[in-house]
Amino acid sequence: MSEAKAQAELLKSKYLQQIGDYYDLINPEDLPVLDGIFLYYGKLFNDEVARQLDISGSVASGKIGQLAVPQIIKFGTEYGMALGYEKNNPASVYYDFVNKGVKGVGGKNQKKKDIDSDTPYAYKTIKPNKKMIESIFKWYQLGKAKARTDTQTKKLSAVQSKNRKLKSVSSNPITLKEISTMTAIAIKRDGLKSTKFFDNAIKKVFNQEFYDIMGVALGNDIKLQIVQINNQYKDGYNNK
Repeated sequence: MSEAKAQAELLKSKYLQQIGDYYDLINPEDLPVLDGIFLYYGKLFNDEVARQLDISGSVASGKIGQLAVPQIIKFGTEYGMALGYEKNNPASVYYDFVNKGVKGVGGKNQKKKDIDSDTPYAYKTIKPNKKMIESIFKWYQLGKAKARTDTQTKKLSAVQSKNRKLKSVSSNPITLKEISTMTAIAIKRDGLKSTKFFDNAIKKVFNQEFYDIMGVALGNDIKLQIVQINNQYKDGYNNK
């Protein structure tokens, strides 16, 4: 066994102890060295996404916090990682709106939002559709429910602070529905701020340390392609 291989084996055994039974459909011990290390970093990524969402106060109905088990993609000697959301998760459609932000329609009452100028997304009309209003309504309901069971009083996260405010709102469904409609209109007018929760998680986890460790496992430099998990792949990394 080469020195690089032996070092990678040691790294793998260290990481497998930290993965635990995180993925109940996978036995990490059955995975090759590189796959085991990738799995470990995939878990770190999902954990970091949850942390970034909490920091930004962006957890809505919970679907955006339900990431799939990362998938390892191999094309000969090249590797890729598919991260994010399964196709049947609604967040697979809207997660990037929350990540990159959406420009608002504007108007004299528009409030400035922290939105990246290069975001590819923009609302076209001020009127929200029924689906958007219902999603916000569910978010309010969830926030109120969580606020009732949360006993923490100091150093609240952005999500906790929002939930506390919701706790004082009338639980009357009509009142919440009206608030949901007004919120939806305000979002379309002002835009949706860029949270970078997904991009930040990638930068945080797949950093220089990751590449150094994978270099030990492979014995040379590596190139890594990271893509959304429900994409289809053909001919290497050319996404369809």
